[in-house]
Amino acid sequence: MADKKQVKQPNILFLFTDDQRYGTIGELHHDPVQTPNIDRLVKSGVTFTNSYILGAPHGAVCSPSRAMLMTGRHYFNLPANVYAQWTVPVSERGKCDFITFPEHFKNNGYQTFATGKQHNGTPWLERGFDHCKSVYLGGMTKHFGTLVKDFEPASGWSEPYSDKEKFSSEVFADAAIGFMQHRSTDKPFLMYVAFTAPHDPRTAPEEFHNMYAPEKMPVPENFKPGHPFPIADMHIRDEKLAAFPRTENEIKKHISDYYAMITATDVQIGRILDELKKSGEAENTIIIFSGDNGLAVGQHGLLGKQNLYEHSIKVPLIFCGPGIPENQKRNTLVYLHDVFPTLCGLTNLEIPESIQSKDISPVIKNKKETVRETLHFAYNAWPGDVKREKEGQPSDRGANRAIRKGDWKLIISSKEGVETQQLFNLKEDQWELNNLANEKEYAEIKEELIAELKKLISETGDPAKLHKDEFGLYDE
Repeated sequence: MADKKQVKQPNILFLFTDDQRYGTIGELHHDPVQTPNIDRLVKSGVTFTNSYILGAPHGAVCSPSRAMLMTGRHYFNLPANVYAQWTVPVSERGKCDFITFPEHFKNNGYQTFATGKQHNGTPWLERGFDHCKSVYLGGMTKHFGTLVKDFEPASGWSEPYSDKEKFSSEVFADAAIGFMQHRSTDKPFLMYVAFTAPHDPRTAPEEFHNMYAPEKMPVPENFKPGHPFPIADMHIRDEKLAAFPRTENEIKKHISDYYAMITATDVQIGRILDELKKSGEAENTIIIFSGDNGLAVGQHGLLGKQNLYEHSIKVPLIFCGPGIPENQKRNTLVYLHDVFPTLCGLTNLEIPESIQSKDISPVIKNKKETVRETLHFAYNAWPGDVKREKEGQPSDRGANRAIRKGDWKLIISSKEGVETQQLFNLKEDQWELNNLANEKEYAEIKEELIAELKKLISETGDPAKLHKDEFGLYDE
């Protein structure tokens, strides 16, 4: 019998954007935005058309989203140290014993590298990555002169530095390209490239703003001057980026700037993909592209992502690489934090016991149609934040829970003693405008969804109690 040749493990390149909602990719034919390089990924891989984040317990949605991505765990079952760091002493920030996917792959022989945004503290970086270059430690920042640091295990963290001439996405692309050009070639690599764009302030290089004249931007079908009823965090910073009531002209300007940021970042993604091809590793590299959460940008009268509408929880998710079909779409229900176990499935690594999400690699490879029938979503204002109330201002408290099953989606909102239910058929109403919750003919569907939501809340460790005002999340 001939000796079996050792199969080379595939490399992994994770491309991650900040606040980029599903549909803001040209090839998906939803938003009129130019993304020729992300389009390349859509054409060469599998795109999930129903990919979501679970949600967040405070307005900085990206932090719990990234914590869930890293660990494959629901935020309900993670310590606040990694997703609400302002609530713990500085010495405790980022401390968390759950293994992350970079750490898991590092332990299994991968050379690991990170650049860009890290919003969960430094310990995960120090444990999971062999090299960190141009890392931004924080939530949001300016895009020219972004303050970054480097990390090497032997020397620790560098002093902060910045490049005032380069757009943030270019800084991070430079770091990724530099790693590919100088890395050790005796191991497979895992690269984590986390852009800070298109998060505001939306200041792309001028040439990209010139591509999107505000007056030519289409106003979304679900544009509203304001949200139709009170919900959590209506006075949060994100919502103050435009005046009340919203006007079509102001929203058009926000949309044009949003698209400019996405296209400017797409150019840098193209540079990374070109360097990967030049290195000769493209054929043996699994590439994942996604965003950490969506963004309303005028839909439902909202600007931010502190809600459970499609525009804020639905994200792009693309896989391409060896053994992955090309130019195909999957409509099964998936979470962003399915990525960890899925990468294990695609590389034949053991899935850690701490994982709570699903391996969707059988769906990618057409071996299964689905891994779950329902998804549950959660958003509420931070329970410990009562500053506004103490100052005599309107409360930002409020809680939202939602469930998706088939074409149906139910959102339940509770604020200051008022509960609002919204039932949408997403197949017929993608803009979530036609609330069917009070229609008698859909009463059975609604009750079925409520029962399923309660079951998922119990199974996942979600602390919400639907029978209580604001789901009991603000009880002492």
